[in-house]
Amino acid sequence: MSIVGITGLIGSGKTTVGQILRSMGYVVYNMDVWCRQLYNDPVFIDRIYHHFDFCFENGVFNKKILRKKVFENQTELKKLENLTHPQLISRFKYTVHYYRFEPYPVFIESALLKQMGLDKYCSDIIETTAPVDVMQDRVMKRDHITKEDYLNIYHQQNQKQNKKYQKNHFMIDTNQNTRIIKADLIKLLQRIEQC
Repeated sequence: MSIVGITGLIGSGKTTVGQILRSMGYVVYNMDVWCRQLYNDPVFIDRIYHHFDFCFENGVFNKKILRKKVFENQTELKKLENLTHPQLISRFKYTVHYYRFEPYPVFIESALLKQMGLDKYCSDIIETTAPVDVMQDRVMKRDHITKEDYLNIYHQQNQKQNKKYQKNHFMIDTNQNTRIIKADLIKLLQRIEQC
């Protein structure tokens, strides 16, 4: 089995690429989905309350308040990452172990692949890209956030993203229709299989 990472900035089209790969029969794991599941875990929410009690209104957790606070404050963001990343890394390692005999590549989708140290498990990296205004428009519509909130997230990720990958590194432009993205992915997968 080989692990192929799918990464890129927020709104760059990672999920679109993941959906296309799933439609082609590949196993694709989305770290954002795992992270959302964490926020449905009462034990994890208790930990959040212990560190970020300001984001609870009448005892009810408000994720928008947390997101705004952590993306405006590097210290708070690091504190949140110290809670979430170990959980996500543990789940990732379990997934690698579970699919270790899979003859085809297994894909992992994460904006923070390099920052979490997960790129070292990947034989190849696919990085999604699109113009900043396109990414901004996608995220503002999808997540119902302001331009200011988007730019806070974008700048945080962009600072961390500027690190070179030591692996085979491929770019996919997602600012085109799905049929073209799929054709590009098929060519890319052929290159990956030849490496």
